[in-house]
Amino acid sequence: MKDIFTKFGAVAVALAMSGLPAVAFAEDGGQEQSGDIQVTSVQAEQVQQVGEVNREAQKQSVEISREQEKQQLEASSSLQREERDNGQEIDFDLEDDSDRAVSIADLKQKIEMRKQELDQEEASTTESRKDIIKNANPVRLAVHALLASKDLVDGIGQQVSEIAKQMNDSVATTTNVEAKVQARGFITRLLFGGDKASGEAIAKAVEKNQENIAKLTELLAQANIGADVQATLNAQIAALKDAQTRLQALADKERNTWGLFSWRF
Repeated sequence: MKDIFTKFGAVAVALAMSGLPAVAFAEDGGQEQSGDIQVTSVQAEQVQQVGEVNREAQKQSVEISREQEKQQLEASSSLQREERDNGQEIDFDLEDDSDRAVSIADLKQKIEMRKQELDQEEASTTESRKDIIKNANPVRLAVHALLASKDLVDGIGQQVSEIAKQMNDSVATTTNVEAKVQARGFITRLLFGGDKASGEAIAKAVEKNQENIAKLTELLAQANIGADVQATLNAQIAALKDAQTRLQALADKERNTWGLFSWRF
C-alpha cells in the first residue's frame, strides 16, 4: 500500500512538473500579447499623427497655390493695364452745351467747377497718362467755356458752338495720337526715329485748329458782347493757341527725328 501511495505521489509530482512550462508559456504568451496590443496602439497613434501632418501640408500647399495664382492674376492685370495705357485709346467725356451759363458770373463759376473736375481727373489717372491728360485739359476747359457761353454771345452763339465742337473732336484725336507717340520706346526711337505718321496727323489737326481759332477770334471781335464775357473767352482762346503751339512742336519733333535705320530721300 505504501508503495502504491509512493508511486501515486511520484506520478502526481511528474504531472505537476509537466504543467509548469505550459503555465509559464501561457503567462509569457499573455505578456507578449499585451505587448503586441501596446505596439499596435502606438503605431495607430503615429499613423494618425502622420495623417494629420499630411493633411496640414496639403492644406498649406493649396493655400500657397492659391496665393501664387492670385499674385499671377494681379501681375497679369497690372501688365494688361500698363499695355492698355501705352499707346491705346484714352477715353474721356467730351464737352457738351447742355450746361449753359445765364450770366458772366455763372460762366466764371462753371469754368472754375469744370477746372476742378479736370484737375481731379488728372490726379487720379495713371502715371503713364498723367502728362497726356494734363496737356489735353486746357483745351477741354476752353471748349467747355465756349459751349457754356452760347447764350451770352448774342448773334454768334451757334457759330461759336460749332467751332467749339470741332475743337472737342480734335482734342480727342490728338490726345490719342500723342499717347501713341509717348508709348514709342527708347530703342525704337533710336533705331527708327520719330513716329512720322503721328507727326503728320498732329500737324494736320493743328492746321485745322488754327483756322478755327482765327474764325473764333474774328467772331468775338465783331460781336456785340460785354467786356467781361469778351475777356473771359479771350483767355480761353489764348489757352487754345498755346495748346496748338505745343502740338506743332511735337509734330515737328516726330517728323524730324531720325534713327539709325531711317532713310533720307
